[in-house]
Amino acid sequence: MEEYRFQVNLGGMIEILSDHLYSSPDVYIRELLQNGVDAIVGRGKSDTVFQEKKAGRLLVTLEEGKSLSFDDNGVGLTEEEIHQFLAIIGESSKKDLESGKIFEDYIGRFGIGLLSCFMVSDSICIRTKSIHSDKAYQWIGKPDGTYTLEEYSEDKTVGTEIFLEAKPGCESYFERERVESLILHYGLILPYPILLDDGINKKRLNPAKLPWDKEHPDKEEMLLFGRLMFQIPFMDCVPLYSEEGGVEGVAYFLPYTVQPSAKQKHLIYLKNMLLTEKGENILPDWAVFTKCIINAKRLRPTASREGFYEDETLEAARQAIGNCIAEYLKHMAKADKRAFHQFLEIHDLVVRSIAIEDDELFELFMDELDFETTKGKLTGLDLRMLKEPLLYCGLNEYRQLSQIFVAQGRLLINAGYVYTLELLRKMETFCDVTVTPVNIEEVDDLLKDVSIKEAEDSVDFLKIAERVLAPYQCEVEMKQFIPANLPAFYYLDKDAQLYQELRKVQEEADDLFGDMLGSFASELEDKKHSILYFNMRNPIVKKMIVSKDNDFLEEIILILYVQTLLIGGFTLRNNELGIMNDKLLTILERGL
Repeated sequence: MEEYRFQVNLGGMIEILSDHLYSSPDVYIRELLQNGVDAIVGRGKSDTVFQEKKAGRLLVTLEEGKSLSFDDNGVGLTEEEIHQFLAIIGESSKKDLESGKIFEDYIGRFGIGLLSCFMVSDSICIRTKSIHSDKAYQWIGKPDGTYTLEEYSEDKTVGTEIFLEAKPGCESYFERERVESLILHYGLILPYPILLDDGINKKRLNPAKLPWDKEHPDKEEMLLFGRLMFQIPFMDCVPLYSEEGGVEGVAYFLPYTVQPSAKQKHLIYLKNMLLTEKGENILPDWAVFTKCIINAKRLRPTASREGFYEDETLEAARQAIGNCIAEYLKHMAKADKRAFHQFLEIHDLVVRSIAIEDDELFELFMDELDFETTKGKLTGLDLRMLKEPLLYCGLNEYRQLSQIFVAQGRLLINAGYVYTLELLRKMETFCDVTVTPVNIEEVDDLLKDVSIKEAEDSVDFLKIAERVLAPYQCEVEMKQFIPANLPAFYYLDKDAQLYQELRKVQEEADDLFGDMLGSFASELEDKKHSILYFNMRNPIVKKMIVSKDNDFLEEIILILYVQTLLIGGFTLRNNELGIMNDKLLTILERGL
């Protein structure tokens, strides 16, 4: 028996496979399945009866924790093909030797998959008989770069059997439970029977029919299949099809909320063999609310066969998959409002993010999304129908202004939530509405001037208030506004908010960074507006104006100031809460 050498540094190649190309030794099962399927496809090209009868099958015989044989009834190899395809690393029987073109109906492409078996075994024994030859051969390859080849004298049917013995430390990869799990993981949707024989039982592992292999797929069957595959009770699903790339499968809608930046695990197959559980690049970025089972027939895999190359075909397939999901959502929005609103309720944040990015989906979702306003929860459709300018502000301003806007029946939208402002601005572009930020002029419109006499009567009081609040960089004014039970209203514009934040960080920063922040803050010194408006309609304020007890007034003014900060949701600084408690205690002691 003559000994031959591989035409490559095999030890280095195996190290590359282990450390860089393959994510786990588990993939040896994938490579065996893949080679077996390709062999069956190859036989069908020469044997039309075999192909018409769909006679292909794969048999895995297992000796628990010790060895495994993988047998296919495919095309087999001749002696010349053995030397050509098993000894030259990178040469593949799945391409035309003259043109080098890969045959599209094969899964494998690179001619290195068999080497993954060296990750779990110290030798690979192959017994094969070609449909084009009467002779059978036995080939044994070793990781030292040598192999032997001899005729195999025992009876051998057409096909190939690969025999592996577990090398020390890899016994777990030959345990029945793990082998069965890996076969189902990688080959669940293969179109040929996969049989497992452990010496006690022999059974088929993969289903004969998949739920989407029908002209009109049954949704309940697809949902049940999805639950079995992912262990998740999905809320809905939609079949996926794309002529480009030959894609088919199912997108399942998650029954729980996810973040727009989430990365889901999918089951992505290439020609019915599991390729990857990532597969983000075959789905639109916005489809994060789905988990998918996808089988592609004509997409190009990467060298590791754990993803697809970015090319025009993949882009077209991705667009088609996105269209399938979007069209289904459009149908749901029209035909099943209850289900559509349930979907929106669960995936509200994601829906808002994709509506910003995709114009078509914006038009689909915008009318259904709701917004917090001073007129209650309003949908995008409600806002469009108001036919009035849409005033908005951030969260802190909304806390300040909402009481007054509500009392006066004026609309103000809380744009403090994520994506709300972007949606409003996009609404202005696509819809006939005007969207503007609230500013101090709008605030002045809500706060009416007092009469001349009331202004004269409140001069002394305002002077005291101005002096008391000067340390807090807060101006004071006397106005009249609704609601009357609100004695004072504190307004801090955006420049003032930024000014306060800069000063706060400056206090905690080092000298160099603190000087930089101080420079920025000084630019806002003349622009900022922090005003406490007293309400002439309020009975407490009326009593304060006529009071002659200045010490008492100072205490009440500080209490009202801190109260308005609390109502507006502002961060208290300068021990303001402690000051209010001290003043309340002083008033109580006076009364006692």
